[in-house]
Amino acid sequence: MEKDAVYEVFQKGLTNVNGECYLAKAAEVGATLAKIFQAKETTSVSVVESELFREVGVVKALQQAGITVHTDHFRKYSPDDKGGVTEADYGIANLGSIVQLKDDIDCRIVEIASDVYVGVIKLSRILDDFDAMIDVMAATKPFPRFAGVITGPSRTADIECVGTVGVHGPRQYSVIVVEDR
Repeated sequence: MEKDAVYEVFQKGLTNVNGECYLAKAAEVGATLAKIFQAKETTSVSVVESELFREVGVVKALQQAGITVHTDHFRKYSPDDKGGVTEADYGIANLGSIVQLKDDIDCRIVEIASDVYVGVIKLSRILDDFDAMIDVMAATKPFPRFAGVITGPSRTADIECVGTVGVHGPRQYSVIVVEDR
């Protein structure tokens, strides 16, 4: 699939599961995050810094927008921070999902403890479908201790068969797809 088509399929898959999708250039990631969190009245966030986040000044952009940012001690801060941001390893276009293949527990804490979670994924890291993701996972050596596929806000229907959002993870879920340079 061409990159424009990959983004359109990813966006459709994500919105089908009540997620929000944004397309941004790398330099716009910090401003886009600030806009998302301000719109959701989120004033404190945990950010698992990545090379991309440091390069484009994500923490500084959030702080300039008046948002408190924690970049460490996630076990302490994430439960009280209403927002969380991590960079995903892969995306799955037809599902609108992001995929984490990590040994680091910090990403998992931020992804599930946040009320408002934003994943950031590079467009070039979005695969067409789950079969392509399985092929990547099978070739990953050594395989990490954690592999997670995140598809939309947390939802369950196990409480008296009533659908509930946000019980086991974020109630609001967004993804910023970063255009490749």
